[in-house]
Amino acid sequence: MGKLGIFGGAFNPIHIGHLFVAKEALKIFQLDKIIFIPTGNPVFQKEELLDKKDRAKLVNLSIKDEPCFEESLFEVNRDVPSYFINTLDQFMNSHDDLYTILGEDTFILFHKWKSYREIISKTNFIIAERFEDSFTISKKYIQTYFPDFKEKIFFLSHPLYRISSTLIRERIKSNKYISYLVPKEIEMEILNKRYYKNI
Repeated sequence: MGKLGIFGGAFNPIHIGHLFVAKEALKIFQLDKIIFIPTGNPVFQKEELLDKKDRAKLVNLSIKDEPCFEESLFEVNRDVPSYFINTLDQFMNSHDDLYTILGEDTFILFHKWKSYREIISKTNFIIAERFEDSFTISKKYIQTYFPDFKEKIFFLSHPLYRISSTLIRERIKSNKYISYLVPKEIEMEILNKRYYKNI
């Protein structure tokens, strides 16, 4: 049985924190492959959301040289809202053990997702650090909502947890550098297309 990582999100825009987490998860949890899945039509409202096809292009540019990274346009190509249960079912098969990568800030809202108990029964979770509390908030959240699923939830510490898409968008609007916060190709694409300037 293989181990498949699923990394969904708005990627608005994708940045080195996302890429570092994916690479770290690949190694620590011995995943065979990670599939990046840009959100198509988000269920929960997102501020300053770049067009889904533009976000998907940025993801593709970021991962094209990583042999164990792939992109899926499953959500981008759909007109309906992006419920994760539908996405997860798309990748369910008899020969892969699924690991879903989520940031802590997303994970602590997981109980609001459609069919969340069905989701957690079908996949393991890798929770990437986002708060300065050694996962205290996340552990309390698990104890409250998912005490029976502790063995399916794993924690991933990493040094880049302060970097966020929100930070990058704010720096763009303030005419500040985003160099080294995103891959060079992504920086040039964002600047050339003036993404996030007029959102």
